[in-house]
Amino acid sequence: MLKPKPSLGLLGDLLDGLDIGLCVFDAEDRALAWNQTFLYLFPEHDGFVHVGEHYRENLLRFYRTRLNSDELRYIEEYVASGIARHQAQTRPFEFEHRGTWLQVSAQTIPGLGRMRLWRQITREAGSSPGRGTAETRTGAPDGIAAANADGRIVSANWQFGQLYGLPPGEAAGLTLEAVVARAWQDADDAAPDQLLAQLREAQLFTGAPFEVPLPGERWIRVIERVREGGARTGFHFDISALKREQAALRAEGAEARRSASLFRGIIEHAPAGMLVVGAEGRLVEANRAFRSALGDGADPVGRPLAALVLPEDAGVLAEMLAQVSALAAGDRGPAVREMRLPRADGSPMWARVSAVRLHLPPDPVSTLLQVEDITARREAERQIAHMARHDALTDLPNRTLFRDRLDALLRQGAGAILWLDLDRFKVVNDTLGHAAGDTLLCEVARRMRAALGPRDTVARLGGDEFAVLLEDGDPLAASQAAARLIEAMQEPFTVAGRSMHVGVSIGVVLAPCHGADADTLMARADRALYSAKAAGRSTFRLYDPDMDAALAEQHGLELDLRLGLERGEFELHYQSIVTAAERRLVCREALVRWRHPTRGLVPPAAFIPLAEATGLIGRLGTWILRRACRDAAAWTDGARVAVNVSAAQVRHGALVAAVQSSLRESGLSADRLEIEITESLLIDGGEAADLLLALRRLGVRSALDDFGTGYSSLSYLRRFPFDKIKIDRSFIADIADPDTASIVRAVVGIAAQLGATVTAEGVETEAQLAAVQQAGCTEAQGYLFGRPVPLGEGHGEDVRAGG
Repeated sequence: MLKPKPSLGLLGDLLDGLDIGLCVFDAEDRALAWNQTFLYLFPEHDGFVHVGEHYRENLLRFYRTRLNSDELRYIEEYVASGIARHQAQTRPFEFEHRGTWLQVSAQTIPGLGRMRLWRQITREAGSSPGRGTAETRTGAPDGIAAANADGRIVSANWQFGQLYGLPPGEAAGLTLEAVVARAWQDADDAAPDQLLAQLREAQLFTGAPFEVPLPGERWIRVIERVREGGARTGFHFDISALKREQAALRAEGAEARRSASLFRGIIEHAPAGMLVVGAEGRLVEANRAFRSALGDGADPVGRPLAALVLPEDAGVLAEMLAQVSALAAGDRGPAVREMRLPRADGSPMWARVSAVRLHLPPDPVSTLLQVEDITARREAERQIAHMARHDALTDLPNRTLFRDRLDALLRQGAGAILWLDLDRFKVVNDTLGHAAGDTLLCEVARRMRAALGPRDTVARLGGDEFAVLLEDGDPLAASQAAARLIEAMQEPFTVAGRSMHVGVSIGVVLAPCHGADADTLMARADRALYSAKAAGRSTFRLYDPDMDAALAEQHGLELDLRLGLERGEFELHYQSIVTAAERRLVCREALVRWRHPTRGLVPPAAFIPLAEATGLIGRLGTWILRRACRDAAAWTDGARVAVNVSAAQVRHGALVAAVQSSLRESGLSADRLEIEITESLLIDGGEAADLLLALRRLGVRSALDDFGTGYSSLSYLRRFPFDKIKIDRSFIADIADPDTASIVRAVVGIAAQLGATVTAEGVETEAQLAAVQQAGCTEAQGYLFGRPVPLGEGHGEDVRAGG
C-alpha cells in the first residue's frame, strides 16, 4: 500500500511546529526559507531576514541595530567573523542566547545548498551540560494540536498536554477554549470571561499569532495554520520566560523613563543654567534658567556646544572639556572655567561653567555643565579694578596707573611728562563750594583730553594737580602740547551759573635726558611747575638743572625760617597812618622783617608765602601780635597799632585766642588794636563773618586791607562789619584819572553810610594827598608820611611836616 503523499501546506505546518529552528541557504549563501521556530528562538530577526538576501547583508542589518556607537567601528570584523563561522562549521556547537542554551548544527543539501538547525538543549545559561535538574533537562515543551473544521482537537502531542496540564489523550474532542478553561479550573480558579472571549475572537483571524495566559503567570503563544476544508493545526510555545523577560524589560524601561523624567525635571527647574552635551558635542538638554539667561533666542538644543561660546573663548572651552576627559578616569571633581557666551541681544554674558561626565546608558560619554551667570560679579570686579586705578571724580587715570604707564614708557624708550597745577582754583572752591569745584575739575579734565591725542595719558594726581604722559620725547612736541593745554584753559568756565577764569601752570620734563627713572622725573617735573608758577602762572617751563639749585635754596630758606623763629631773628617795623586833613598820627602798622645772620634783612614777600605753605605762619603771626601789642602799650601818644593777618594764619591757628592772650599779657586796650585782613579771607563768608563778629565782641577794630585788588566786590562792604577800609595803592597811584577817582569816591560814600573810616594807601606826593582829601578819604598812609622803620627810629618826628 502506497504511503500517502503529504500536501505542501501540511509539510509547512509541520516544519513550523518543530521545536527545532531551521534556516535554508542556497549554494551562494542566500536565504531561501525558515520556520516559525527560528523566529521564536531569534525574535530579533523577525522582519530582518529576507528571501534571496545574502547572509552577509543579513548580518550587517542585524549588527547595526545591536551594536552601540563605540562598537559600530568594528562591524566589518563582526560580520567577517560570523561568515567565517557559518561557512567553516562542520560539527555542532553550543552557545547561550537570551538566557537559554542552544545547539547549532549545519547540514549540506546536495544540489541545493546548506541548512542550519538550532534546538534548545537541556540547561539554562550558566549551568553545566548534563548537570541540570529534571525540570531543566525536560526543557520548555512545544505543543502541536490538529483540529477539525469545528475547532475540536483530533490529535495532540504529549508536549501539548504538558503545556496545558492534560493527561495523554484527554485533549481529543475539546476545543482550545475548553482546554484553556480546564487549565484555569485545575488551578482552582475560573478563566476570566474576557480571556475566553478574546480567545474565540483570536481564532477567527487564522494565521495571526495570539497569546494565552495561564495560571501561575504562564503564557502560551499560539500559531495556527488553516488548511482546505477548515481543518487547522496549532503550534503552542511556552513563552513564560520571554514574558517575564519582557516584563522585566518594561519595568526597567519604565524606571529608566522615570529616572530620565526626574533627571530632566531636576535640570529644568534648577536655579542655575544646566546643559547636557552628547558624545558628538551637541546639546541634548538646556534648562529654563540657561535659556532665560541668554535671552529670547532660538532653542540651543541640537547646536554644537562650541557655537554657544564667543570665538575668543573657544580655547578656554576646549581646555575645560579636555580636563573633563582627564578627570573622568581619576574622578577628582568637576572642571571649572570662566568664559563668555553671547546673549540674544548680542551682549556677552560672563559664565562660570563647571563640567562633569555623566555615566548614563546608552550614551556613556554625556557631559553635564552647570552655567552660572557671573556677569554682575565680573562687572563689579572690573569696576573695582577700574576704581583702584582711576580717579573717582573725573575717571582719569590716578597716580597709581600714571606711575605704571610711566614705568612702562621708560622701559620702551623716550617720553615726556607734563606736571600741571590749576591757577586760582581755590577761589572757585572756596567761593562756590566743593560741589562747584568738582564740576570745574570735570570740565578741566574734559578740555585736557580734547587738547591731547588719544595715545596720551591724562591723569589726576589729587586736588587740582594733573599730569600728562606723552609718548613723544621731543621738546618741541612737549612744548606744543603744554601750549595747547594752557590755551584750552583760557576760555572762561561756567560753574554754578557764574563765569570763572582758571588758568594752568605746567612743568615739563623729558625722558631720558632729564632722568632715567620715574621718581627723578616726577620730582624734576614738580620743580619745573614751581618755576612756572613763580614766573607768573598760566605758563609752562621746561626743566633746567638750575631749578635744582633754586629748590635747594628754597629748602634752605625753610630750614632757616624754622631756626629764625627759635633764635628770635624777626623784628617789627612800623609805618605811620595819619589823618588826611591834619596829618595827625592816629595809627602805626606793624610790618614784620627777618634779619637773617647771613642773608641780611629779608623782605616779607620772600618768607611770608613760605611760612604760609609750611604752616609756620601760625607761630609767626602769634609772635607778631604779642610784640605789637607790647610795643603799643608803651606808646605815650595813644596811637593804635595795626596788625596784618592772612587767611592761612586764620586756618592754621586760633586767631581770636591769640588776640585775647596778647591783649591780656600786654595790658593794651582792645580799642587800640586793629586787625587787617585781606579779601582772600572773605571768600569763605561764614568763617570771615565769625571772625569779625568775635573781634567786635572783644572791642578790637577790623580793617579790610588792599581793597580793590584780587576779587574785590562792593558787596563785601555791606556783608561784613568793618571799622576801616584801606584802598589799595594801585588806585591812589592812578587817582588823577577821573574814572579811578569816581571809584574811590564811591567807596568813600559807601563807607560813610556804614560808619567806617577810609584809609588811602601808597600816598607818595602832595598831589595824591590833595586828591584823596578831595575824594573824602579819612586817613592816609605812604612814603609821604614816612617809611616803615624799627621802633624808636623816626617816630618822634612831626609827621604833619611830611618827614
